[in-house]
Amino acid sequence: ILSVDDWFKYAPPKMGERHWKDGRSAKELARSWFRTEFASPPEELRLLLEGAFLTEMEFDEARPECIIELDDFRGEHRNCDLVVLCRAGKQRIAINIEAKADEPFGDSTVGAYYDQKLNSSSNVPKRIESLSAALFGKKPDALIRSLRYQLVHSVAATLIEAAAHKAEMGLFLVQEFYSASLNSMKLQQNRTDWTTFVRAFPELNNVEVDKNQILGPISVPGGGRVKNSIPLYLGSFVSIVVS
Repeated sequence: ILSVDDWFKYAPPKMGERHWKDGRSAKELARSWFRTEFASPPEELRLLLEGAFLTEMEFDEARPECIIELDDFRGEHRNCDLVVLCRAGKQRIAINIEAKADEPFGDSTVGAYYDQKLNSSSNVPKRIESLSAALFGKKPDALIRSLRYQLVHSVAATLIEAAAHKAEMGLFLVQEFYSASLNSMKLQQNRTDWTTFVRAFPELNNVEVDKNQILGPISVPGGGRVKNSIPLYLGSFVSIVVS
């Protein structure tokens, strides 16, 4: 992938041209990696990582539209907007980047999706129970049911991908693309959903959740493909869309 056009040609978003528009997250993610003639990490990403891990970053690989299998069940798995493999000193980091303008974190909460599929032949309830146990050590309670399902399986996929690449850390990052055309109420809802999700982890229960930060490490119980030996970090950062 040598340009924004190549990005769309070889790794288009799930809905194709419908989601490939100026100001929307899929296209702006590609643009953020091609601000110069050659592909390079957005400067705000580099600064965020270097500030959090207190060392220069070396970037090895970036793979857009990366599919990560969550388990052995059939059906759709996790489609990551971008997986980045990099190093902070000698420590390898697998980063799962979720790009957002003012699009929501998926269509439903854990509880709504679980109930929708409960009396069907779908494996979704079993998957949700498995992910809940792996990340939180219990079946979905009221708090877990209130979380956005996209965030739950995104974080699980982050740790799965980190293990696959023998990384010492897994980092889930939300890259927020801000422009004047965005809906402020949708942005606020995303911020609320993100804060609720971050604070669902016991280590981060009382943290101040803000923009342009990385929080962690978090230790998860693990289970299935999600390993408990890899520290988890959560973060978000803002990229300004220039018209």
